Amino acid sequence: MNPMALAERCAVLTDHEGWFGTAAPEFQQAMLSRCEWREVTAGQPIYNASDVQTDPCGIVDGSVEIFSRYGAGDNPMLHLGHEGSWIGYGAAVRGQPLRVTTVARTNVLLACVPWRAMQELLRERPDWWQFIARATLEYGDIAISGYADSLLPDSDRRCACTLLRVAGLQFPRRSRPEGRSVHITQDDPAADPAALRGTGPGRAGLPGAADRGCSRTQGDC
Repeated sequence: MNPMALAERCAVLTDHEGWFGTAAPEFQQAMLSRCEWREVTAGQPIYNASDVQTDPCGIVDGSVEIFSRYGAGDNPMLHLGHEGSWIGYGAAVRGQPLRVTTVARTNVLLACVPWRAMQELLRERPDWWQFIARATLEYGDIAISGYADSLLPDSDRRCACTLLRVAGLQFPRRSRPEGRSVHITQDDPAADPAALRGTGPGRAGLPGAADRGCSRTQGDC
């Protein structure tokens, strides 16, 4: 059982700079008061794209791999979600099957709100749909950011931006930036092998990055 205290669990989500952390405190409290705590061990699926219905879940501890159901071939990993981020809210409000598959990259603690409870909240308070709209826009921003990273012509800059994004250090940043160390290899499409190729074995370090004032993150490349 994850030993994190209840107040700390809630703070990870309410202090996040993304959509949930900037929502009205009344909405935050209503959601968290209905949540159920779920632990998932590393390597286990959280949702599958074939699932008809899911509960929206906030990541309280750990990292989650996100795969698109539209991926070609071996369906590459697209992104890593970290503490403070939410998954599954799109399917919960649409009432339609998921568009992504999510897998626990590490041991994960989730705050899961039953989808029926979320639907009831939105019926009672239709003005709260604005927060779901923000969540949807945020999801699109992350997707666009990933695509934009892949188009950068400079390999060093492309590698830096990609590593910062998958480590949770680009907006919306993870709630615990001190946990920025993420195991990434060239086999991870989310880390963009084309971006990492040429960085050499061992630690992912960008030549001259410190001299240019760039942040430095770590990953096994």
